[in-house]
Amino acid sequence: MILQQMIRRENLTNIDRVLAQKYASDFSIPIELAQIVAKRFPKYSEARVFLFPEVKYFYNPETIPDIELATDEILKSLNKKEGILIYCHDDPDGYTSAAIMYKTLNDLRRADNESIFVYPVIREKDGYILNPDVLRDYKQKGVNLIVTVDFGISSGENFRIAKDQGLKLVVCDHHEIKSTNFSVPAVDPKRPDSKYPFRELAGVGVSFKLAQSLYQKAFNLNPDEFYNLKKEFFPLALVGTISDRVVLREENRIFCYHGIQIFNRIDTPWIRYFRKGGEIGITRITGEIIPTISSAAYIKPKYGVDILLSQDENYVFDTIAKLKGIITKRRQGAELLFKETLSAANIFPKLVVSIIPYSGERYLGAVSARLRDYYKRTSTVIGIKNGKCYGELRSNDIDLYEMLHSFRQFFLDFGGHRKAAGFTMLQQNLDRFVDGVQKYISDCEEAISNEQSVSNNLPVAFLDKSNVNILKPLIPFGEGNPPPVLTDGVSVYTIDNRFNIIDKE
Repeated sequence: MILQQMIRRENLTNIDRVLAQKYASDFSIPIELAQIVAKRFPKYSEARVFLFPEVKYFYNPETIPDIELATDEILKSLNKKEGILIYCHDDPDGYTSAAIMYKTLNDLRRADNESIFVYPVIREKDGYILNPDVLRDYKQKGVNLIVTVDFGISSGENFRIAKDQGLKLVVCDHHEIKSTNFSVPAVDPKRPDSKYPFRELAGVGVSFKLAQSLYQKAFNLNPDEFYNLKKEFFPLALVGTISDRVVLREENRIFCYHGIQIFNRIDTPWIRYFRKGGEIGITRITGEIIPTISSAAYIKPKYGVDILLSQDENYVFDTIAKLKGIITKRRQGAELLFKETLSAANIFPKLVVSIIPYSGERYLGAVSARLRDYYKRTSTVIGIKNGKCYGELRSNDIDLYEMLHSFRQFFLDFGGHRKAAGFTMLQQNLDRFVDGVQKYISDCEEAISNEQSVSNNLPVAFLDKSNVNILKPLIPFGEGNPPPVLTDGVSVYTIDNRFNIIDKE
């Protein structure tokens, strides 16, 4: 009885029952699904896009800052047959971003693709800024233009380094940035001067948009012609979007919806490999494909791009098998590091800090996320080596980029998003940084009040557990689209992307 009263109060206060009935009628969906959608999307247009994520709801890329300048600069280099280097981040978002850009430049050049190169960063060697030694090597190969994807906008050093090397630069990124003044085209929907309607694209989404602009201008295509011609871009956009844990709404949801459909229809070697295990769904994307592609950074980052581009089936199959072979080793390494960080953790009221020796482990971000979840507070793991600190932060309620920007005087470089960010700094600044972060977080207002937290844990609909499949239009669940809390009148539960029942305490 108490449970039912709580649910009834929740429905009355937070769900517009008339709106839910309208959604059920207009969209031809069950009332239980309509109640969930009505709570999340009180605006009719947003609910329609969520339930029917069609490509016609994509925004025109022309309002992303500098996209026209970037398009013109790249086309100019292509027409001059200059060498172009695609410089990308070393994760699935970076690899898929680079794959889309490489395929685009290769199509636009139409021949001589040997003058288009891809370089995923090697983090221990390159850090988070352009490596002048790498640029010099590619300049000797004829490169005159660098196009960064999922990389480059956070540090002003990148612009200086490219200029010092005598190279043109186009930046295509999605990381947070405060500046609006750039010496070269800097394409990023998160720029403060951006008028683009959706700022939450992953790096691959921004790469997709720049590719769209290039195809449309070079071949005089309209958007529908581009989407139809380049269907192969959607599975890449899906993988990069899911892997980067961006908000799964609006354009990101469109990428996911069409990416899954096309994944099971097209026949490129890398997709053919994974389809041997059966039809591709979200759980296989998150549980098998993304961990496999992520493994490239632990062996050779270039593998992460190679497997997405190569038409040599034997090479692709062998390389993927090699990458899958180290997943267990990676997980064991992350588990050992997590135990080390737990032992070294300093617990503050709203922050946990773990400072450890840094020996090149690539698990700092994942371990910081586990610390955040374990202690239920903002976390940072900081590795120290040769007088330098390498830090990763994770949070659920603090804008980490905003916070790091306020301490920018401490860093050699930094960057990231609201909930995930990283930095490099000299060890001499460590104590002041930790003290400053503690004060910053304690001064911040709680992003979610206790009252809201309780409310968010109440069921939003009655649904018998045998009928959870009617909620299929909600998937994939993720950031910005969590699985709903439900009840069958006896217990409170939720579901995952496989529709497994998860009882809540």
